[in-house]
Amino acid sequence: MKKIITRVHYCKKGENLKLKKSNRILISGTVALFLLTACSNNEKEEYFVKAESEKVEHIHGAGYLGEEQAPVIATHSGLFKYENGSWYKTTENNHDYMGFQTFKDGFYASGHPEEGSDLKNPLGLTKSTGEGKSLEKLAFYGETDFHYLGASYETGTIYAVNEMPNSKIGTGVFYTKNEGKDWTQAKLNGVTSDSLGGLDVHPSKDNLIAIYAKEGIFLSENYGKDFSLIQTKGTVTSLVFREDSIVYSMLEGNKPVLHEINLNDKQDKKLNELSLTAENPPIYLEVNYQKENEMMFVTAKNDVYTTQDQKEGWTKILSNGKTE
Repeated sequence: MKKIITRVHYCKKGENLKLKKSNRILISGTVALFLLTACSNNEKEEYFVKAESEKVEHIHGAGYLGEEQAPVIATHSGLFKYENGSWYKTTENNHDYMGFQTFKDGFYASGHPEEGSDLKNPLGLTKSTGEGKSLEKLAFYGETDFHYLGASYETGTIYAVNEMPNSKIGTGVFYTKNEGKDWTQAKLNGVTSDSLGGLDVHPSKDNLIAIYAKEGIFLSENYGKDFSLIQTKGTVTSLVFREDSIVYSMLEGNKPVLHEINLNDKQDKKLNELSLTAENPPIYLEVNYQKENEMMFVTAKNDVYTTQDQKEGWTKILSNGKTE
């Protein structure tokens, strides 16, 4: 497994410094102060910097990332993070991340390298444990761009929708338990839809996978071999697992509404009616698995909302892709 290393920075002390013994004690403190200051001033530019008046055109995924588990969106030009009331953007590795999926140690993604990069296009399946500061090539580097990925937060098991055959797997839904070394095709028995909207994987039980389509939600408990249909009253636009339930967004008439299905008894309850239109529904729903009441969603028109508890309502933190 090779790592994609983008930049290496060193701060070295000067060589061949010759000092008279009488001067060493006198200026040693000055030299030390100079070296510390020089190193600080020459440090690599911050990886995340404040995004002033940026316009995000395409959002390809979202989640919670880093030690602080901040809301993050994956865009056509890198990652954006929301922290302390402001948006921040990456200064390097500004790749077009597709299929972006966070897990407990970082994120998995596919997509295309940023302009001017010497990386192959497409990226294949990649992994980062440092908020994207470096990437590991896992599989299909230079071969495949996965638009639809799912990953179990705790186990790291990855599900991928492969739309074009590559050197190892054909078309269909596949999963890997060892980060791309081996792949198993999901049989999809019981999936009757001819078009799939998206998928999600349970955070700790990687055998549980949910696929949403126009017919409703297809749920599998055996790694995608067999599915049962959970019919919904409207079109599902996104979904996400919690430990004991599935939260999903659905169009009821002209209004997107959030619902929750209990995984044990399959009972459905309404959570929130959202002040959104049918043209701007949630397309990514995400849970902070370290604080399960904390959630976020991204809409079709690049609005981003967060909540500490959906019972208390939602706060818009990005409007039409414009950062402040």
